[in-house]
Amino acid sequence: MSKEDFRIGLFGIGLDTYWPQFSGLEARLNGYLREVHANIAAMHPHVINAGLVDSTDKAFDAGKLFKREDVSIIFLYVSTYALSSTVLPVVQRAGVPVIILNLAPEASIDYENFNNMQDRTSMTREWLAYLFCMPGS
Repeated sequence: MSKEDFRIGLFGIGLDTYWPQFSGLEARLNGYLREVHANIAAMHPHVINAGLVDSTDKAFDAGKLFKREDVSIIFLYVSTYALSSTVLPVVQRAGVPVIILNLAPEASIDYENFNNMQDRTSMTREWLAYLFCMPGS
């Protein structure tokens, strides 16, 4: 297989019910996904990005996209908590190997700032943005 024939599928996962609850979280996670895409694209030009998959419908669409584009491998960026229904349809439809990326936007959450937050919704939004980069997770 030549480099031109090798295509990388990329998608991030989230949960659509969070977006109205936690202002700015979806945009922040999409920003992280764009950074992941840029880093992969710097190494390989053929990246098919299905975006932030946050519902079952989007999962089926992403799976169809990856199948249609004949991706060779999928990178799944775990940006925050999500349901298995946002992952399994993608993986099952594409039928290719999957590499799970558990990447942190920074070395760790700013605990000093976090612990001084007065608003529980803001605290939860921060926690969700860092959920998978916490020590021991």
